[in-house]
Amino acid sequence: MRCSRCGHEAADSDKYCAECGLFLRDAFVDQRLLHALVPESEGRHREARRELERLVESDPDNALANHLLGSVYFHQGTLDLAIERYERALELAPEFVLCSYDLGVAHYHRGNMPEAIKAFRRCLEIDRHYNAAHYRLAVALFHAGELDLALEHFEQCTALTPEYLMARYHIGVIHERLGDLDAAAREFERGLEEGVGEKSSLYHLDQIRASRGDSS
Repeated sequence: MRCSRCGHEAADSDKYCAECGLFLRDAFVDQRLLHALVPESEGRHREARRELERLVESDPDNALANHLLGSVYFHQGTLDLAIERYERALELAPEFVLCSYDLGVAHYHRGNMPEAIKAFRRCLEIDRHYNAAHYRLAVALFHAGELDLALEHFEQCTALTPEYLMARYHIGVIHERLGDLDAAAREFERGLEEGVGEKSSLYHLDQIRASRGDSS
């Protein structure tokens, strides 16, 4: 059976798509989801929330509905409720990589770096090429003080997507903090060439030059 949303090949016994969480057995459920998403797409978030809450109440084992309701809660700033829905969706569809990513983002915004790191690592267990998860994991590790591990994942970002320029900026910051000023300067200079973080890159380059006694 092939998922109509993402094209993932599912087993005949699967109830939900492992990739996107779509309920595979009942087209009516998907129609109700689409109905709930219309107001969300038009900026009518309260109406979307009511529709999705009704859907989750009537169909609590719908992974995609739980995830979408979590996303509505997230955008309304109710992070605890968002996390609760994301976790429920992942109970139902453990390989739902986008939901794991969104769970990590919610934990990050709550300031819970250990749980954010756990969720982003789970994303990469499912899909090691998920570059946004590499970047988010690196940022969370950076804020947790795990600079060597953060550097590893920022470098994974640039290996997968060389134009991921904000990752290069962070690589420069980490090299600077670790005392490798030559490597840091190279990254900041590259950022200036690419037009990314110009003011910040100039600031860091000035700091590096001052520490070297280099007035050039």
